[in-house]
Amino acid sequence: MMDRMTHKKVHDKSKIVELTVRPTREVLKDFATTLRKVRKGQKVESRVGISFESIDGLRKVLTRRRLELLSIVKREKPQSVYELSKFLKRDLKSVNTDLKVLEENDLIEFKRVNDGRQRLIPKVSFDNIKITVEV
Repeated sequence: MMDRMTHKKVHDKSKIVELTVRPTREVLKDFATTLRKVRKGQKVESRVGISFESIDGLRKVLTRRRLELLSIVKREKPQSVYELSKFLKRDLKSVNTDLKVLEENDLIEFKRVNDGRQRLIPKVSFDNIKITVEV
């Protein structure tokens, strides 16, 4: 079971995606506070990001190979998953597995193209990853 809670924060100017490691109880506490404010008609602070319950959960998503994959997509801009696998010198099946995990965690997106053949073009919309661990 993945211990990830989905939120995404990408800063427009600096293009940073924020990942946070914080206990579920803290996330639920924040949710309860927000819900109370909404019910009272009070203004709520908009917060988004990608949160993980533990360092282990974060490590399962951001492996060395997946970070390399994100970097190659950003730098080389492959025009297909097949081309990406060639840049990485990895088999297509393992690249697809990593892409699926990254997509499920909102760290990569795809543009669908049908120009005589259907293909997915992987895209990374940020330049840096900021990781915060709450203690």
